[in-house]
Amino acid sequence: MTMHNAYRLWAKLPSSEDANLARSFHPLICHMIDVGIVARRMWRNTIADSARVELADSLGLSIDTTEKWITFIAALHDLGKASPAFQLRREAARLHHLYSDLGRPPNIEARDCPHGRVTAGELPSLLESIFGIDSAVAVRLATLTGGHHGVFSSSLDFESGYPADGVGKRRWRELRHELTLQLKDLFNVDRQAVPRASQHSTTMLLAGLISVADWIGSNTDYFPYLVNDFEHLPEITLTEYVTIAENAADRALAQLGWLGWRQPEQRLPFTELFKLDAPRPLQKAAIEIAGEINSPGIVIIEAPMGEGKTEAALYLADSWGVSPGPRGCYIALPTQATSNQMFTRVHSFLSSRYPIDKVNLQLLHGHASLSSEFELLRRNGDRAFTLDSVCGEEGGSGDGASVVAAEWFTHRKRGLLAPYGVGTIDQALLGVLQTRHVFVRLFGLSHKVILIDEVHAYDTYMSRLLERLLEWLAAIGSPVILLSATLPNQKRTTLLKSYLKGLGRTLTAEKETALEAVYPRLSWATSETEGSRRIEVSDLIRRRLKIEWVGEDAPLGQRLAAALINGGCAAVICNTVHRAQQTYTALKPFFTTEELDLFHARFLFESRQERENRATVDFGKVGAIIDSEDGQRAVQRPFRKVLVATQVIEQSLDLDFDLMVTDCAPIDLILQRSGRLHRHNRPRNPDLAYPVLWIRKPESIEYGRPNFDPGSRAVYDEHLLLRSWLTLNNLEAIDIPLDIEALIESVYDSRTCPEPDDSPLGVYWQQTAAKMAHSIREMDSIARSVIIPSPTYPDSIFDIGNRRLEEDEPEIHQSLQALTRMVEPSVSIICLTPSQMKKIGLQNSPHGALVRELLRSSITLSSRKVLRNLLEQRPPPAWRRSPLLRNYRLLELDDAGSCQIGKYLLKIDPELGVVINETAQET
Repeated sequence: MTMHNAYRLWAKLPSSEDANLARSFHPLICHMIDVGIVARRMWRNTIADSARVELADSLGLSIDTTEKWITFIAALHDLGKASPAFQLRREAARLHHLYSDLGRPPNIEARDCPHGRVTAGELPSLLESIFGIDSAVAVRLATLTGGHHGVFSSSLDFESGYPADGVGKRRWRELRHELTLQLKDLFNVDRQAVPRASQHSTTMLLAGLISVADWIGSNTDYFPYLVNDFEHLPEITLTEYVTIAENAADRALAQLGWLGWRQPEQRLPFTELFKLDAPRPLQKAAIEIAGEINSPGIVIIEAPMGEGKTEAALYLADSWGVSPGPRGCYIALPTQATSNQMFTRVHSFLSSRYPIDKVNLQLLHGHASLSSEFELLRRNGDRAFTLDSVCGEEGGSGDGASVVAAEWFTHRKRGLLAPYGVGTIDQALLGVLQTRHVFVRLFGLSHKVILIDEVHAYDTYMSRLLERLLEWLAAIGSPVILLSATLPNQKRTTLLKSYLKGLGRTLTAEKETALEAVYPRLSWATSETEGSRRIEVSDLIRRRLKIEWVGEDAPLGQRLAAALINGGCAAVICNTVHRAQQTYTALKPFFTTEELDLFHARFLFESRQERENRATVDFGKVGAIIDSEDGQRAVQRPFRKVLVATQVIEQSLDLDFDLMVTDCAPIDLILQRSGRLHRHNRPRNPDLAYPVLWIRKPESIEYGRPNFDPGSRAVYDEHLLLRSWLTLNNLEAIDIPLDIEALIESVYDSRTCPEPDDSPLGVYWQQTAAKMAHSIREMDSIARSVIIPSPTYPDSIFDIGNRRLEEDEPEIHQSLQALTRMVEPSVSIICLTPSQMKKIGLQNSPHGALVRELLRSSITLSSRKVLRNLLEQRPPPAWRRSPLLRNYRLLELDDAGSCQIGKYLLKIDPELGVVINETAQET
């Protein structure tokens, strides 16, 4: 291939709006080199040693040879652009004379012949003819390489074919052959040492690596257009250009924060890691297990609340992360609030663990950019990494593909690629849903320690996703640590078996008996062994929790005021926002404004964040320092205060109350809530010296059958509410931890109704049990229809799992969305007053501080009263170009903070949050 031929094909063009670059383009061969070099730099500097060994073994190559092949196939990702369908696109008309000798323009649209599919279809024969690679291996390598725009080509795609004129005839085939040979020589790929096999896990990881390398290699800040004037092609050699690309790749990876950090070479003692005098019993057990487990495995820690599970898990993660083990960690939690709390703890831990190295820590959820602590880290050197000139599969300008790709480098999604991340479980569960670029998420999770907290909180749908995720985490070399205070035995065994399935192992009935230690316990399984041991708990955790049922005999406010007459802090946990608002209003006559607070998810984000910070300052651990927008504040408990809240305080928040009131809920969640009662060892009002849990009675009890309020029945399964009520109804106290396992099993085992089937209670039992069984079957079926195949799937994974579910597209039907939770449809909105509208404007695409200002006025609503009307609106056009705002609707409020939506009035009440009421109809 002459130098003229090498540079005359294009890969990237500047936008038509940029007049200064009107005659510029980036040659295809240069872009292929860029991406190959980025992949090589990632292989050397960002991938764990253990991952390199496993990938090399899977391909049947040495590590050095694997590096060459990964560089080579990554460069070949855009081979399909050497086709008339791509080169002769309308936007490249000015370049047509450069290769007019290769054939006349085809009469087709680029979307009819996507270049990724051309790569997947044309590359196998080249690999076979040049290298003699087995045909099945060649097809697999070509398909994963051609899938870099998010979706693998299937056999159906090739059966339907694509226009021959779009692929090109003899001259174009010769040109693709020459490009392949040129890259082979540049990267010194040996014809004799070739890949011999590839597992499903290898396929996904290589596809993920190539996609990320392509996104980085497409950034013109680091890889600018080589040709400034298409009439004068460059004179430098391709070898010289390789050096240019190497320097650019190093700058890009450094900017992403992926360089400058190395795994530790040795473990540190627990006491040194956490600056503690001595570990607790649970933590001692974790230290022992860390010394026994050498291969990737799963550990499940089940222990009462406040027993130090997080420190034990972080110690395990740190121990496994010693070189040459897994590189980094992702910590998944159930909510944004719990993620923010954990982010602070992990930031402190890493600062102590790596006092000199620059460690990239990301926060992953929809409002991560509004975390004050994360924003401080960002300002200290972590810049958003954006993309341009990424041409999409559909054949247009690529704007849609650019937005989707750019989202991977926003704080919410890029964190899976960074060494350390803290965020919601949703970000990990998306790694097993049939979405575009699902393999990039798996690549981001691979060979990291994955720590998942509060695993008891997941319903049937989420549990199925989690089980498939565990299979894949095992297959891609990621150790897993699961934490729970209350986990049914059957669920624990299922989770262990799921991970072992990914390792290619099954548990015999005999071996299952090794996992039957009494609660509290620590269970584990690896490719070689499994086991479970009972763990002791510290004396601080042992307690007797008194149970009292409260109803409307005496108003709740009157009883609370009497109980707190001599001081104390109480929590009232409600199952729904509406019930929390009602309860708060009912309590107002009994407490002053300073003595009563409300916290739930239906506040605008800024107000919700203020209330969360206020709760941690009021009810956190004495002596703790809380970070907030206004700086750091020390915990300062009030003399008397009541917090009315929903489940937002149920998990992971380190709050401590003297007295707790809770709506009736499933038993595991009631126990979880009680973990915020007498959580810390500190002086208390003598009247509240012993923990007491008040449980609010059902609305009524008729003939021994409870009638639960509609809100609770909408949130929780009615049969679980019934079984939990029956278990707790006659209890006067709970001994913790002694009674926890028996209580959990009494609700989640297969026992029958304690009353005759024809009694009112028996009939209710049968009805709710049948309804729950139907719901489980339905959720299980939906989950299995949207998850990707198992890593042990016996056939090709390219032909299934290509539903292309959409992330963050609330207006489309739920069956087409990538849902990590089977919840009511919702819509995200940003609420602006007239003065805010005037200040912000909607004409230009917002960036930086303006995006954060808008998100502070955001909220997610699922109320059926207004959902349809809001979904019918479209986000402002300028917002559609912002990865963080593209799915937010605008709600224009009046000066009173209200807006009419259909027949409902939505009001942003500064005290209650969002209130939606039907307006009076004129007669």
